[in-house]
Amino acid sequence: MNTLDCLAQARLVERSDEKYCFVHDMILHAAQGAVDENERMTIMKELLQALLPHGYSDDTILFIVVDLISRVGADRVHDSETRLLYAQLNLNAGKKATNTTDFASASTCVKCGVSFLSVGHWDNSYRLSLELFSQSALVEWALGNTEQMMRSLDEVFKNANRFEDTLRAAHVKLTYLRMSGNLVSEAFAYGFQVVEQLGETFPAAPDNGIIVQEMLDTKQLVTGSLNESKLRSLPEMTDSTKKEAMAFLEEMLRCSYQIQSIHFPLLACRMVRISLKYGWTKSSCVGLASLALSLVTVFSDFSEGYSLAKTSMSIAGSDKDKRVHCSMLMITYGMINIWKEPIQAILPQMKDVYNMSLKYGLIDNALVTGMLHAYRAFFTGSLLKPFSKEVALYMRNNLERHKRRLMHLCVAPIFNGISCLRGISSKSGAYNVDEFITEQHLAEALRNKETTFCECMLAIKLMCSFIFRRLDEIKPIARQYLELFERQGSASAQFINIYCIFYGGLLSLHYYRESQDQFWLDRAEHAIQKMEVWTAESVWNFENKLFLLQAERYYAFGEMDRAAEKYKLAQKSSKKHRFVHEEALACELAASFHMKA
Repeated sequence: MNTLDCLAQARLVERSDEKYCFVHDMILHAAQGAVDENERMTIMKELLQALLPHGYSDDTILFIVVDLISRVGADRVHDSETRLLYAQLNLNAGKKATNTTDFASASTCVKCGVSFLSVGHWDNSYRLSLELFSQSALVEWALGNTEQMMRSLDEVFKNANRFEDTLRAAHVKLTYLRMSGNLVSEAFAYGFQVVEQLGETFPAAPDNGIIVQEMLDTKQLVTGSLNESKLRSLPEMTDSTKKEAMAFLEEMLRCSYQIQSIHFPLLACRMVRISLKYGWTKSSCVGLASLALSLVTVFSDFSEGYSLAKTSMSIAGSDKDKRVHCSMLMITYGMINIWKEPIQAILPQMKDVYNMSLKYGLIDNALVTGMLHAYRAFFTGSLLKPFSKEVALYMRNNLERHKRRLMHLCVAPIFNGISCLRGISSKSGAYNVDEFITEQHLAEALRNKETTFCECMLAIKLMCSFIFRRLDEIKPIARQYLELFERQGSASAQFINIYCIFYGGLLSLHYYRESQDQFWLDRAEHAIQKMEVWTAESVWNFENKLFLLQAERYYAFGEMDRAAEKYKLAQKSSKKHRFVHEEALACELAASFHMKA
């Protein structure tokens, strides 16, 4: 102690709470370098043995222990029991680091644990090997290290003794396939293979009548005060197979939504029915919220869907595990509440979900929520300069930290759309609206069955082309894709539909005025009909858009007085409901109308 006090007086170490530590890492490294390597190893091993008994109960000491283990290294430990002990301690530390979302530390611990496995470890230490490589796959996926993730997955799938032992790895693989950008169809097929082995089968091509009846039957089981009370009193699910099935069905819901598959409502209904029969699990609220979303997208039953979503939020609110909330809130805020509540009020809530997801290590949920927020902020008229910085930061974090290709592909059109609207120059000159989303991009997305992504790109292209009056260039794409998405009835009320239909309707009315082609009038009538339905649900979000479409329709039919009245109403409603960009659009179209009237 006297020696330590002397070092403290020399300001080489400092004392705090009965502990001494070096005042700078360089002093520590210099002290270590002054000790012979063999002697240093002896000291570390002695220290390791002294701390080991305390590492089981104290997390702080556990991480000191595994740090010492990594410094000693696997090549200096030859006793088989000691090697297994060190591997297990690193696994324990890796799991704890994962739970605190410190994935970099978790990766270091797991790699160190793997290094202590001996030859033939799959035969001699099966359970430890399985857990280490399963944990490695999860951690490396969180970090975006796909090559290391795939090596760990291969280890598990090659050496696992039974299907149940592969489930953790299978979940990582399914998520990876879904988020890769061009493998979502493979992910969907793989997911069905897994859930079938877990006892949940689905028809390959379900009939619409089957879907409707299943939704009606399931809706009756969960709506109404008595059924809501029953939901709240469900016991915790104990069947491990059904728990696994629920986790995979939740991931399958995300796949299904991406490709706008008709399986989405069936998956949601199945999750609700499993919960009612076997009890409540962490995925149950997501199943309930997804049923609410199905009521919106399939039946256009906005009020019932909104009410059921509120029920799922209320039930989730009683769960102390905040991770349960994130996926459910992403669905509720991002996909359901937009049909009932002012969308500007929802944007801060989505930011909160994004930050909460990152806090609890739900990287994929955070990235999807961030992407949904970006689209909603873009189309609702956020200030472009600060918004462009937010989107750029999101994209940079994704590329550098998370490396999710799909998220980059989805958000890049938003960033390019912002640049286009701001008139920012590219390397080749002025930003051209025709360059950043081409017909080839749209066709490729459809080939990969990324239907939602295709419609997102289409909406941005329609908007930018209409604003910059690039009407001749966009006409062939509008003719091909507007009718395609209109015919596709599997998801009749997704957020992006609003803007495809709004700008598609405005373009169609322009083309109809020029050509009197019935094709364009049919597209316009469809747009107005949809906007009338949506306005009945939320005057705030849709009234101004309906007025502007009606104004352009009256203009196309030569009803000038009624057109002039609707233009004024569109301007007034846009201003009242804080859609400043659509107010500007209404003013511009009204000016053009009055000049030609």
